[in-house]
Amino acid sequence: MRRVSRLGALAGVLLFTGTAEAGTWRGYLSLGAGVALDHLSDWNAKGAAINAYLGVEAPVGLSLGVYVEGAETWGAAVENLREDDSHHVQLDYRQIGLEVRFRVFRERMFSPWLGLRLARSDSRPLTPDEFGQLIRQEFANLSAAVRFGLDWWLGDHLGVTAATSWQWCDVRYEQAADKRCSKPINNILLGPTLRF
Repeated sequence: MRRVSRLGALAGVLLFTGTAEAGTWRGYLSLGAGVALDHLSDWNAKGAAINAYLGVEAPVGLSLGVYVEGAETWGAAVENLREDDSHHVQLDYRQIGLEVRFRVFRERMFSPWLGLRLARSDSRPLTPDEFGQLIRQEFANLSAAVRFGLDWWLGDHLGVTAATSWQWCDVRYEQAADKRCSKPINNILLGPTLRF
């Protein structure tokens, strides 16, 4: 335990020493729109996604911010036994959470970054139950994501961000009285970024 606390203290000292020498603190506001893709499940859901990020970055390139995202997706058609017709599976969700980003080459025109996110995800999936009947469900749960992005700076304050993410547990659903997370959802988003 002592060793962990010493390593933590050393990391803190290095971070704040580095920030004093590296430059200035910055704020970021980015908006994005794109697609949400369910590659890994049999439902093959896909649809539109939007997001927003507001964060503060230390001079060493480490930032913390608030992240908001929403997606509406439609997947494979499933027969509804009650109504004698078929509907498409929907894996819809809204989330808000915290994201940590580490930006590389923050002073260059092209600046890649890596992000980790934890969020509260409110999902309303329309999925088949154990009898094959489609039912609408509502869940609130903790989701996580790994994100990769690239900022292309058009000037000192305006840029374009392209990002992709793999997200876990954005959508929960009930199957045979068992609550499960959907397979990881992949997002691809593009939008403007402000640096201030």
